[in-house]
Amino acid sequence: MSEMNKARVRRVTLLGGESSGKTTLARALADTLHTAWVPEYGRQRWEELRETLSVDELVAVARRQIEWEDEASRRIASDAQGSDVMWLVCDTSPLTTLQYCLHDHGQAPPELLQMARRHYDAVVVCEADFDFVQDGCRRDDGFRVAQQAWTLARLAEMNVGCLRVNGPVPHRVEQVLQHLGNLVNPEIVGNLENPGNLGDRK
Repeated sequence: MSEMNKARVRRVTLLGGESSGKTTLARALADTLHTAWVPEYGRQRWEELRETLSVDELVAVARRQIEWEDEASRRIASDAQGSDVMWLVCDTSPLTTLQYCLHDHGQAPPELLQMARRHYDAVVVCEADFDFVQDGCRRDDGFRVAQQAWTLARLAEMNVGCLRVNGPVPHRVEQVLQHLGNLVNPEIVGNLENPGNLGDRK
């Protein structure tokens, strides 16, 4: 823990419904901040099993997501200078895993409820302001809308502030960078590339 505190690794998580641009934004942010990003383990596990994940599987997914984040934080800390503020970009959090558990099973064990309250230094919610994209792993647009509303409601219940980003990817990146800059000294956020060079991706 002392190693991570010395390097000042902070976590920013990207939340939102399915097909809201989280993964694309995670990659773009990581590229811009010259840092790592942690993919969504729950998606990987579903692709392996191709079936609704059980309660036990979902608890294991949340545990693994946290493990991946902690491992990535340690790697960033080991490479960082002591005075740097480094960000780790997290594509979703255990809060999303909790939503799937409650939606699919109507209940969630205490361990998952606790993991869903994991602290992040910045929370970003991606608006679903473009057409739903079905990639074979997602449900439908109705579920996306419900998932988005659920996420915002739970954050409000937990008194967790969030930044809601919209528009094309470069604009979303700019919004997040400004938000992160407001959380730390702008001079030590990092040497940032021009977000306009990222292209209009979703």
